[in-house]
Amino acid sequence: MVLNETVHNWINCWKSSIDEDYYTSDEQQAASWNKRAEHFGKDVEEERQRKKNEDFFNLLEEAGFNPAGARILDIGCGPGTLSIPLAQAGAHVTSLDIASGMLDRMKEIADREHLSITPVECSWWTADIDALGFRNSFDLVIASFTPGIKDVDTFDRMIACSKRFCYYSNFIRKDPAKIPCEIYTRILETIPQDNIFASGFMFPFMYIYTQGFHPIVKVTHKSEDRNQNWEEACEKAIDFISLRQELTLEIKEKIREYYKNASIDGLYRTHSEIFKGMMIWSVEKNKC
Repeated sequence: MVLNETVHNWINCWKSSIDEDYYTSDEQQAASWNKRAEHFGKDVEEERQRKKNEDFFNLLEEAGFNPAGARILDIGCGPGTLSIPLAQAGAHVTSLDIASGMLDRMKEIADREHLSITPVECSWWTADIDALGFRNSFDLVIASFTPGIKDVDTFDRMIACSKRFCYYSNFIRKDPAKIPCEIYTRILETIPQDNIFASGFMFPFMYIYTQGFHPIVKVTHKSEDRNQNWEEACEKAIDFISLRQELTLEIKEKIREYYKNASIDGLYRTHSEIFKGMMIWSVEKNKC
């Protein structure tokens, strides 16, 4: 495909927004996600998860995609949040994640329910899709809120694996940011990087739109009030920051002190306004 000037300019815009030093190695990513694997996603309310799955399947239906009998690749599958319901709907799912702990949680359910799920422990940042036999092999490729898609190359790699549809979702905006600005400015002495979420959806959307694809898009919004034990909130923050930079024991202690002082009666309270985007497009039919 010959890319026009607008597409090239958008690619350059996307690339210029990325700070490669912001991302740690595959080994560090795997270690951090494995540390979180046992509890990741378990605090999501059943009704909230049901609504998320309903939105996802409604979008598939609107695009004319039926998962029954389809081959699906789930990039950054985590504990199987989407892989499991897709397999329950009759799909044959290849579920890829960098963390063995996440895959173990998913496999436990898949084995118990005799679901057609093939786990693949791999980093999408360095995946060789030809060696894996993934190129042009799946009816649907999905990447949902995964750090596996971090730039043009990893996004192109996702598209190259599909012969029919791609699905992508990510944050558009979250106020306030996941990590309080004070932690960055006062403790880490750096510019807050949480705004990476702002580009999580818009860069991929504009990239395919400028190439002539017309994805079906759904934007969701929710207000969220959370009361967490301050130590739990603190450890989640440390884990999140550690995905992107190494923290000394001294810095970790300062972060703990911040959360302890910001808590009331042992609880760290937050109010968030969260906007998320999801889109699905045909890799062939939606092209002008």
